[in-house]
Amino acid sequence: MDSLLSPACSSAELERLAWRIGVEVAAPAAGDVDQRARFPLETVAAMREERLLAALIPKADGGLGFSVREMAGALRALAAHCPSSALVLAMHSVEVDTLLRHGKTPGLRALLEEIAVTQLLIGNASSEVGLGGAAGRSLCALEQREGGLFLDKHVLAISYGDHADAVVATCRRAPESAETDQVLVVRRRPAMQLTATSTWNTSGLRGTCSNGYHLQSPVEPDLVFPVPFATIAGQGAAQVRQLLLSAVWVGIAEAAVMTAHRHVRRRARRAPGVLSLDATRVAELGVLLNKSRSLLQSACTWFERVEGDHEALESAAMMVALRNLKVGTSRLAAEAASGALAICGIEGYRRDSESSLDRIIRDAHGGLVMVSNDRHLEDNAAVLRALKGA
Repeated sequence: MDSLLSPACSSAELERLAWRIGVEVAAPAAGDVDQRARFPLETVAAMREERLLAALIPKADGGLGFSVREMAGALRALAAHCPSSALVLAMHSVEVDTLLRHGKTPGLRALLEEIAVTQLLIGNASSEVGLGGAAGRSLCALEQREGGLFLDKHVLAISYGDHADAVVATCRRAPESAETDQVLVVRRRPAMQLTATSTWNTSGLRGTCSNGYHLQSPVEPDLVFPVPFATIAGQGAAQVRQLLLSAVWVGIAEAAVMTAHRHVRRRARRAPGVLSLDATRVAELGVLLNKSRSLLQSACTWFERVEGDHEALESAAMMVALRNLKVGTSRLAAEAASGALAICGIEGYRRDSESSLDRIIRDAHGGLVMVSNDRHLEDNAAVLRALKGA
């Protein structure tokens, strides 16, 4: 992933593939996905056809064998056309990465092989009613009932829950366990019962269809991760999640700048030889966009360098940097969208214009609250206050 190139110019194989799916499939459907708040079925079908749902799985295990860095580039490319589609792939890929790192039981290994072969889509059920997005705590617990283990959880939002083939959920290890003593379990259809309790009627990122659900399901012991959730989060899951979701925010900034650039080029054709002020403003947006690209690139480089070192991976410096990555890229996406609107003017403000920025602006502001930037900054403030020389 070259921080100086647009996704369209990248030489990276996975990024080029994602860009093609974006141009040919995701972009034509993005308006309808947004308007109807519907799942991007055609884009996910295209990803399945190209086996992108197994992109992170090693070739030896039946996947495509790409790295987290390469996946970040692909997400940036896809998000430039439809951020909802990119978020689906990002959230699924986080769960696949978790299975790769920590899914050591025969059942979890078999699930990974099935993802590679049949392109199962994996959702996430870490949030909980009463706790919001605090994934490091759970109220529900894995219970021992007649017939075996059982999970009963009121989930604030399950990513694309109606369309996921399996769901990864957090819960307390047992009813007597502390809220932070959590395990991670996988539930498959049709074994789990999902009862919708809320709808995903949001301003932006509408195609992720992350409704609220009451999840009830028996749980096979072989589909419980053998290490605590805190270990899973600290040794890869939290880091990969920040990298991949931030790639989507960078892609939204790409979309905003591309829209402004096309608008200025159309105007330039009507007045050849005249360099407008708006052209200079696009150049200024290019500086902002390179900041966003570089943040992502440097974070991916750091992650690759320490990936096998658990101490470095879980260090305060790494976690502060990754929270800053999320805050920085999401803020820059919103800034790019606003800057593009200033360039496109009323044409950008209109919903029926080829320069419309309506959906891009709404999607960009979704990045600011998924997860809340204020929560990240508060966490960083607590860490920095305790660090000497900070």
